[in-house]
Amino acid sequence: MRDRLVVDASAAIAILRAEPAAGRVRDVLSRPGIIELHVPELFWLEVVNALAVRFGHPAPDIAERILALDELGLLTDSLGRPALLLALDLMARHRLTACDAAYLALAMVLDADLATLDSGLAAAAGDRDVLGSRGGMVSEPRTRYGADSGLAAWAGFGPYLAKLRAESLAGE
Repeated sequence: MRDRLVVDASAAIAILRAEPAAGRVRDVLSRPGIIELHVPELFWLEVVNALAVRFGHPAPDIAERILALDELGLLTDSLGRPALLLALDLMARHRLTACDAAYLALAMVLDADLATLDSGLAAAAGDRDVLGSRGGMVSEPRTRYGADSGLAAWAGFGPYLAKLRAESLAGE
């Protein structure tokens, strides 16, 4: 197991709403050896949106729940262009939504495990999935892609990817 963990909105919502999987999520978040809990910036918007729109929580309640998440010590990470391109690739290969792909891309960039209750994301995460959610707890509709979403579609991006790599190396 890795010492970093990326937490997705489905896992956080389970805790905040005391859903049946909440105990399992809490156990994983507090397991020995975990030194950092990470989320991408979009995590906060996803949590607020789910609580407000899907579950109808009022704003003061949502603010309290955000405070509860803040007390977990979550580190918020930005996805730069290289990670965004990784997320785009993950979307195409695993038929993930952009948000789901962002969680997995962050986990890959940080060499972290992933805590998710989304069955499709868990399946794409493979051995990074620490909640064993591949059997399916939650599932977002998979994104539809045309025939050009495979590796051939990436052929024209070589110069751009080389530029990003050079910029990244120059910053080290």
